Amino acid sequence: MPFTDNQLRLLRAPVRPQFVKKREVEGKVLHYLEGWHVVSEANRIFGFDGWDRETIQSQCVWQKQIDYRYAAAYLTRVRITVRAGDRTIQREGLGSGEAVGQTAGQAHERASKAAETDATKRALSTFGNSFGLSLYRDKTEPPQAKTARKPPCKKSSVEPNITPDTVNHDDLGATLDPEHDPTLISESTFQQPTGLQPMVEASLPAWLPAGSNVPPPRTTSLPQRIEKSALLLSEPKRIRNREHLRFVASQPCLVCARIPSQAHHLRFAQPRSLGRKVSDEFTVPLCATHHHQLHMRGNEKDWWAEKQIEPLSVAEDLWKQTT
Repeated sequence: MPFTDNQLRLLRAPVRPQFVKKREVEGKVLHYLEGWHVVSEANRIFGFDGWDRETIQSQCVWQKQIDYRYAAAYLTRVRITVRAGDRTIQREGLGSGEAVGQTAGQAHERASKAAETDATKRALSTFGNSFGLSLYRDKTEPPQAKTARKPPCKKSSVEPNITPDTVNHDDLGATLDPEHDPTLISESTFQQPTGLQPMVEASLPAWLPAGSNVPPPRTTSLPQRIEKSALLLSEPKRIRNREHLRFVASQPCLVCARIPSQAHHLRFAQPRSLGRKVSDEFTVPLCATHHHQLHMRGNEKDWWAEKQIEPLSVAEDLWKQTT
């Protein structure tokens, strides 16, 4: 075996959950690893000088200018070479990437980098679970973090047989004396309010004497979740409904009536928010071709106007069918 025992152990180890990312594609949640983490894992397992990455092919398969923006798509093949002992192991991966930029250079640069990163991750995933191979076992659920188990409590071999009926309160008062034991608190320390005394006495166990000075129980209330849509400066409510997205995707495309379709969120329906889509109630069905064409367009309202379609009314009708 060319790899050491420690390397084999690291390669077989599952992916740590904190490094698993997810994104939603066509109504499905996909889990993946970021490119920098995969490269970092290769340096940790193989060593900084124990592996090489070589781009053997990079091809621009599509490019187009749409209004004042540029788009490009690349296919890239990457070869990974790992030196393990006196042997050399090579694996290859094919990746794709597409991007949009304000200039042609930005679009080509971003697309080629995305394709190279995708190919690198695919090539390294063949070496073991640490590079994301374990994510292919279950594409719907990410690996869960292990919960620490509490050690079992050891029972004492001698258990006193004390019941409420056998407790002698006079003996307890003689034994628990604050003057002899400085760790105990005297009766004068706690001064119960008169209004709380009946409540405390009512909650005491039956075998304790009445009038015992016991501090009232502490009650904590959890903060309620703030509904920001009801504030004076309200924020738009963004509803998430996966069943509705599946229903929209099952409808024919609004432009060409193709099936299957994809659920497209109308970006102009609500104000923009960092990293958050509009509510799922503002979704319409589009085929993959027109969905991609719409995202390449700079102004979404102009695109719908050219198609002579009112997407907001369509989205409202679809939402009423599932709610």
